[in-house]
Amino acid sequence: MTQQHHISTEIPQHTWTAEAAGRVTANGLLNDASHPDAMPATQSCVTAQIADYVARIRYGDLPSNVIAWAKWLVADNVACAIAGAQTGIAASFLEYQESHGGRPTAAVFGRSTRLPAPQAAAVNAYAATLLSFDDSLVRLGHPGTSVIPGAIAVAEELDRHGSELLVAIIAGYEMSLRLGAAIRPSPERAADVLGLATWQIYGAASAVSRLHRLSPEATRDVFGLAAQHAPVPFLRKFHGRPMPWLKNNYAWATMGAVTAGALAARGFAGSRDIFDGETGFWRMAGSDRFDSAEMARGLGSEFRLMQVGCKPYGCCRWVHPALDVLRALTAEQPIKPAEVARIEVVTFGEIVRDFAGEWPDTIIEAQFHLPLLIALELLGRSSAEGLVESALEEPQARELAAKVSLSLLSGADDAFLRRSLLPFRLRIMLADGSVREGYAEIPGGAPGGPHFGLDEIARKFHVLVRPSLGAPQAERLLDALLDIETRSAREIAALAQPDCRESNRYKEGKSDEL
Repeated sequence: MTQQHHISTEIPQHTWTAEAAGRVTANGLLNDASHPDAMPATQSCVTAQIADYVARIRYGDLPSNVIAWAKWLVADNVACAIAGAQTGIAASFLEYQESHGGRPTAAVFGRSTRLPAPQAAAVNAYAATLLSFDDSLVRLGHPGTSVIPGAIAVAEELDRHGSELLVAIIAGYEMSLRLGAAIRPSPERAADVLGLATWQIYGAASAVSRLHRLSPEATRDVFGLAAQHAPVPFLRKFHGRPMPWLKNNYAWATMGAVTAGALAARGFAGSRDIFDGETGFWRMAGSDRFDSAEMARGLGSEFRLMQVGCKPYGCCRWVHPALDVLRALTAEQPIKPAEVARIEVVTFGEIVRDFAGEWPDTIIEAQFHLPLLIALELLGRSSAEGLVESALEEPQARELAAKVSLSLLSGADDAFLRRSLLPFRLRIMLADGSVREGYAEIPGGAPGGPHFGLDEIARKFHVLVRPSLGAPQAERLLDALLDIETRSAREIAALAQPDCRESNRYKEGKSDEL
């Protein structure tokens, strides 16, 4: 951890640009001539602009660094799904989906099961987010989980090449991240109404549209149909007890997106201006503002997925800087748990209010319980290795967690809401009277945060995948994902299952399943 993020007495100052006020005209376009990126009021609707981009993007249009990073994001998400599939909660969800039957056209990662593409996509999306290891962009959720599982399932069903799959995934990231920024509610509205999967359904919907090779007009149909499958923005009820096991409900959003794409491919019509105007999707999603220019700004030249980071810890991204500080302090000089008298965490309000409640009963609740996460880090049971139910019953973890207090840091809420920073100051008081302290505001793996590079992501991949697939197959799967242009989606999916003999069958062109 660099000095920028560590041992500071005040929140560092950063240059930032305020978000657009979100003023919209009747046709949904930002009407502010003073805004440098404002679109003319006569320009075509933003729904059409985005649909045209999704339908026409090609592999040759993409910079090499974008292609390279997208491959790692895919590998990271597949690993998260394989590991998540081994939990009892995921097994129950899979059993439910299997009970419906249907034509098995897509793989369930980490299992030997195959399901219809919508159900396989739902199961893989659910598993990918269960252990809270999936990629993240602060305040814009987990874009990979809302794009990748649905894209792979449809690409496998339609027998698409790996390069086409990768293009679809990149299009999904770009559309999803722009939409999330464009309809981000004001802090006042977000305090009452907030959701992620509500609008992230459009990441999968964009990727699915591209894989069906739909025209721009048919892609607009997919967008309209997807709105009718979107989950409600429910996150303000998330931190109660018990926490909802569906988490962000990416499973339903992904299944809805796959369904919307399949229906549009069969000629179904949907609203073709779903993002535009005063009654656009931003209203349906519970927001009180919409900056339509944000959706098209830099489209095709500025790639938002480059801001997305892979997560070092299996817990909510919002608390990662606290764990980064703790790691930096213990790296400088080890801290013995028995020597800890008190730990003070000073941070932004959402953490103080929601991340230190009742003792968790499940690993889902543990992912959002900062005192427990700090205790496990000090005990050498870091969430970086994955949370397990047995840790919740460990007396020493309870004892240490009871020494952690949370309070509000002056200016931290503004930094969080206006700059998407995660300010944390930790002070660890030891029994001998000494104090260790540090500060961080950008999580590891995110641009500007502590280093979590490709070697670390590869190690994380193997930690998550080897217990299910074994070391040799894990290595083959990672190699295939990083060389996706030479593979088919079916080969990739088959390698993500315990019995990968299907991979050879697909290579030899002997599959008659479709």
